[in-house]
Amino acid sequence: VAFIASSLPPLAPAHLWGRFFGLRFDMGSGLSGPPGRQAEQPDDGPARDVDWKAQGDIAAGMREVYQSGYEFPAWSVEMLRSGKLAALARGVTVYHKADDRFEDVQAVASEREPVNIGMSRCYNQDRLMELHKYKTGAYGRSKKDRLMPNIAIYCETPIKQGDRMENVHVINVIGYAFDDQTQPDYQYFFPMKHGDAKWNELVERFRHMWRFIFVCAERKGLKRIYLADIGGGAFSALLSGPGISYGRLKEESLAPVQAEFQSKNFVVEQLPRVPDFAFKPENKALLAESLLVNAWDPWSMVGNGNGHDNSLDGFFGRCTAMAVLCWPTSNPLAQYEAVKM
Repeated sequence: VAFIASSLPPLAPAHLWGRFFGLRFDMGSGLSGPPGRQAEQPDDGPARDVDWKAQGDIAAGMREVYQSGYEFPAWSVEMLRSGKLAALARGVTVYHKADDRFEDVQAVASEREPVNIGMSRCYNQDRLMELHKYKTGAYGRSKKDRLMPNIAIYCETPIKQGDRMENVHVINVIGYAFDDQTQPDYQYFFPMKHGDAKWNELVERFRHMWRFIFVCAERKGLKRIYLADIGGGAFSALLSGPGISYGRLKEESLAPVQAEFQSKNFVVEQLPRVPDFAFKPENKALLAESLLVNAWDPWSMVGNGNGHDNSLDGFFGRCTAMAVLCWPTSNPLAQYEAVKM
């Protein structure tokens, strides 16, 4: 596996910066810029220049678009506005396949719906249009013969339980959604049966999805991975047919990736209960070396319906600052890393 990364300096709202490209660097050959132009070494200037009060205002505006009860925590907005998340904001990383169109990756990362639960949109679409010039997420640009990019976003985030707060490393990974026949993933893959071309493609896409997790752990120097059943649960409700099941899909896609990274000696375990895991005294020492995996959605902000969402994503969202950290419009320091599969 090889990596190519690009860093974006502070930008305007997402709908204004689709044409902007940052520096890219190949992890094996150093920094490189556009063809024929020598790249400059990045410095801390962009971080110093961010107006965190303005970014907090952007996050607060997005929070007001949600239906009441579905919004991400108010304390995360205040931490962003005050600059208390600045150090963590620098480390946020969007992972995508190297052959994805970068404009599409940017769109999928930034044009997020506040809430999408089973294709039910619990937010004010007109207000979202007023603020950010779109009503529904960029994943809707998928076609029956072409899906928009699958991405994953890493961040280190505060996690809160009552008055207690810790920091955890989380990667938000998007499973393919088969919970509704109107989902782009369902329309792209079905009809499908085990062993046919669509099944084989789905297995390969799931391998890419799992690989983001292991690449992230390696790049961030984390030794433990706490896996979730990405694409299972509600997302697999309609994943059925001759020889088809989520269990079979996970087995055929995850095992080869674990074998690929066997030499890295990661400790891989099932994700425990969130947020309780982070506040058990015996786990405190583990947090600094552990990568927790969140099952995210192709459409929504991280956390999706938060307090009104009983999925893993909702439980993560209601107790972390990931919504504001992982949205490039509120966090202009988010970096992009392309992974050659």
